[in-house]
Amino acid sequence: MNFEDLILHIEKRPQVYVGEKNLPLISAFLDGYFLNDAIRLGHKTEYDFRYNFGEWLRNKFAYKLELGWLAIITEISQKENLNSVDVFFREYHLFKKENK
Repeated sequence: MNFEDLILHIEKRPQVYVGEKNLPLISAFLDGYFLNDAIRLGHKTEYDFRYNFGEWLRNKFAYKLELGWLAIITEISQKENLNSVDVFFREYHLFKKENK
C-alpha cells in the first residue's frame, strides 16, 4: 500500500490503525511507516510528507519557531476547539491540493 492510500484509510477509520482517534498515535504510526520504508529500501523513502508539510504549516500560520507539524496542528486544533485529527486531515488535503 502506498502512502496516499494509507493516509486515506487512516482518515476513514483511524481506530483500526491506532486504536483511537488520536493524532499523536497517528503521528507515531506514520513515523513507523517511514522508518520501515527506510529500513526495507535501504534509504529514505521517496515521499515523506512530514518535512514539507511542517514547513507549509509554519508559513501558512506564520509560525516563527521551528515547531513540527504535530505541535502546530495540536495548537491550531486547540485554538479552533476542534479534534486534532480532523484538523490534520483538513490541512493535509489543503497541502496536497496546493502542492500538486
